Amino acid sequence: MTATAAPRPRLLAAVVLSACVGLVGGAAAAWGIYARFGPVERVITQPINVGGGNPGLTVAAIADQKSPSVVEVVTQPSVDPQSLVNGGSGIADGFIVSSDGLVVTSIHAIRGASSLRVATADGHLFPAVIVRADPTHGVALLRATGAQGLSALSFATTAARSGDLAIAVARTPFAHLALSTGTVSSTGRTLQLAVGEPLISDVLTVDATAAAHEDGAPLLSGNGDVIGVVVDASGAAPGLVALSGKAAASLVQQASGGGAAVTPTLGLSSVVLDPTTAAAANLPPGAFILSVVSGGPANAAGLTAGDVVTSYNGVAIDADHPFDAVSLALTAQQQVTLTVTRGGVARTVTLVVGSSGSSSSP
Repeated sequence: MTATAAPRPRLLAAVVLSACVGLVGGAAAAWGIYARFGPVERVITQPINVGGGNPGLTVAAIADQKSPSVVEVVTQPSVDPQSLVNGGSGIADGFIVSSDGLVVTSIHAIRGASSLRVATADGHLFPAVIVRADPTHGVALLRATGAQGLSALSFATTAARSGDLAIAVARTPFAHLALSTGTVSSTGRTLQLAVGEPLISDVLTVDATAAAHEDGAPLLSGNGDVIGVVVDASGAAPGLVALSGKAAASLVQQASGGGAAVTPTLGLSSVVLDPTTAAAANLPPGAFILSVVSGGPANAAGLTAGDVVTSYNGVAIDADHPFDAVSLALTAQQQVTLTVTRGGVARTVTLVVGSSGSSSSP
């Protein structure tokens, strides 16, 4: 036993010595790098998850698959290529959502249009009419008259969240496609796109840069489904701004069902107070009401500007659940129970969701 155990202290000493040499050598190497190049930062890269982990579904593949559904919306009787080169307008974007010619775009993209036509990826031009428009969310639905057999995009079944991949696929004059790729930076926002324009609800932003010609283009998820409608926000918010995909899907559903153009409404405008901002303002997190429509559902329920709605039917109001009838999938005449704070006092309020006719012209 003594004879076999004797080498172990020597082995342990050798291991310790080797470790010390490694530490000293590593420290010397690190100092050499520092002395020559300055501080060294360890960088870890992680691939963006596209298509739920499908390695074959890249951003380029998504753009290639979905590009036949992206169209140009012509808003003037004639388009002068020279004018477009010089930055002139007359062309915006849109995307096909039904094989028989329903096209989603933004109200901002077609505001002031003297005529409407839709130019498809295969080189066909169709006259277009406005079918539905939702000013609360800034989205519009057109129909390319006489179009058949078109390739349509699908809407995402789950809402976008901060950190999700987002891909804007647009058509630009004199080029095939323009891509803007980034991650969703915020959701459920209320924005005013320009001075004098109404507030737009359920807006999301992406840490990417969009050009003016992308107005009306689809914003896609990593699976290639529509999560928003790109809009030219003219600096109203940093990065790319997109309108509510849920609101656009609702317009399409109304038109496809053949029913009346009815959009559920709460009769108010609000902004979401996140916990940090709420703490700074000495208010609870929730929806801070900016204004109430006279005679509307919120007015009838006794809500006023300055109230904070913290929950509906027991669900907390936050960026994923902004206080907006379409975003919350509410329906006209539905009764909801709200928790409302006014002057530091919480109370329960019952509100009956109203309805507004979706405009046929923006």
